[in-house]
Amino acid sequence: MTVRILYFVPADANLRALIASELPEGYEVVYLQGDGEAEVRAALADAEVVMVGAKRLEEWQVEAAPRLRLVLHQGVGYHDTVATTALRDRQIPLAITPGGTPEGVAEHAIMMMLAAGRRLAWQDAELRQGRWHSNTVRAEARGLGGARVGIIGLGRIGKQVAKRLVPFETQVVYHDIVDIDPAVEHALRVERLPFDELLATSDFVTLHVPLTDQTRHMIDAAAIAAMKDGAILINCARGPVVSEPALLDGLASGKLGGAGLDVFEIEPVVGPSPFAGFRNVVLTPHNAPGTRDIMHRKFRQMFANADRFFRGEALEDKIDL
Repeated sequence: MTVRILYFVPADANLRALIASELPEGYEVVYLQGDGEAEVRAALADAEVVMVGAKRLEEWQVEAAPRLRLVLHQGVGYHDTVATTALRDRQIPLAITPGGTPEGVAEHAIMMMLAAGRRLAWQDAELRQGRWHSNTVRAEARGLGGARVGIIGLGRIGKQVAKRLVPFETQVVYHDIVDIDPAVEHALRVERLPFDELLATSDFVTLHVPLTDQTRHMIDAAAIAAMKDGAILINCARGPVVSEPALLDGLASGKLGGAGLDVFEIEPVVGPSPFAGFRNVVLTPHNAPGTRDIMHRKFRQMFANADRFFRGEALEDKIDL
């Protein structure tokens, strides 16, 4: 008997081919063509498994899936993308897929530090239009060597960022509400600081926290005012962790030296981004962990978890609802 999986994330032909290359026997993957309610309800009606990503699985959608038995998250950020109460009420298990996410997001965050600091996106766009800026940004650009990088959230992803910063000879500090083993701190060469001190002394601040009531607008006007002049903010976590009006003001005033944004308060971004006019800003469309090798790895892991579930075995990386 074939298990019907609904992939609840937009997928182009290339991604569908990648998924098909990892699809084991006994499963069928169904894709949404759009986001209209009628189509979503029809697809959910027969779905036994739903694979979710950045697009939220809402309460009414769980209710519209009478055959739903399992939800698999292709990443780790389930807090704002899954209606966990609705799953708990129906005793539908949820498992995340951390494999590849920490490494992919960490690489992306460091890429954004370098790109925002060097004004890479602006220089590339200008040169494509035939405008040569050999000396234009030399007096304002900055690199990672010798910089202090503040990591907010030293979880799976934050640890990978710290690990990858070692060769850049940066000073890495962090803030987290969870106590970190001193041996881990020593291995990663990181120092714990209070939130305000991290903001006031870091040349780069990179966010790696889930979206919760405690982290929503963690970076607001007051936090930006407390940051070091010329600091660069990187957000590869969730858009609402940062107040976008406050960030725009910080960039326009020159208080901040730049930003790298992979996530936004409202996604997808419709029309020209208000950040597009800043040459010290780098923008990507919520795809920090999304490389071909990582996606192959993730789908292998998700299908393996589905196999465990339907064999009656324990799920890996199951979330306690």
